Amino acid sequence: MSDEIHFDPNCHCARWLGYFDLLGTRQLINTGHYIGIFDIYARAVERAITETAKQEEIHHAWFSDTFIIYSENDSASDFAAIDMVLRWFIYYLIMAKIPVRGAIACGDFYADSENNLYFGKALVEAYEYGEAQDRIGYLLCPSAVARLNAVGLPADERFNYAYSAIPFKKGKEPANAMTSLPSCILGNWMILNGENQCLKVLREMMQGGAKDEAIVRKYRNTISFIENNQRSLQMRQCGKVNPKAGESEIRTDGGEIPPSG
Repeated sequence: MSDEIHFDPNCHCARWLGYFDLLGTRQLINTGHYIGIFDIYARAVERAITETAKQEEIHHAWFSDTFIIYSENDSASDFAAIDMVLRWFIYYLIMAKIPVRGAIACGDFYADSENNLYFGKALVEAYEYGEAQDRIGYLLCPSAVARLNAVGLPADERFNYAYSAIPFKKGKEPANAMTSLPSCILGNWMILNGENQCLKVLREMMQGGAKDEAIVRKYRNTISFIENNQRSLQMRQCGKVNPKAGESEIRTDGGEIPPSG
């Protein structure tokens, strides 16, 4: 029996791919608080497993504080599935006060889970845009925006996303980067007593990092984006916006109605 690994054409295709990094783990490692590090990693891994298990076409992989969540193909239905998984994955991490940053791309991606081999253009693009942001949360890369247009789900019609100028870290912008892209309005789908639950926790987290201006800036950029785009939610509650395919309606008690379309 050979132990050689061979290229498997079945592992290679165009997919939706989300790349995410947990933030602040480097500082924790330097302090030697390994129990705290383990708790953060364990929570993130458990959440990735839980959320991807809800959608059979969505898969995940991770190494250390980096998580990759990807679909089986680049169809509209697979975007609806990965969108649902990623939004709740990020939501629960934020609610656990675990900051995370990333991006969604769409394109060629080789995924061989049996041999732990993962590579492709989609991963490179998601990594570049994810790492370059000076904030928490995630955006849709140019490839994802283009594919959404192609499958009839324009990014500017996604209820939980809004275009904005991306606050890139100085000198870290991807080559030929688009400066305005759709970003996820964190917590836009979970409102309790009129309050965005992610926004509430992010404000608390920002206060905890008040001694470090670089950390505060990340939270400030994130909070400002959410505050400036919650008008979409207000329009939805007034009945002015219809839910799009693959997105969830909102109940006044904060619960979720199954995706429409």
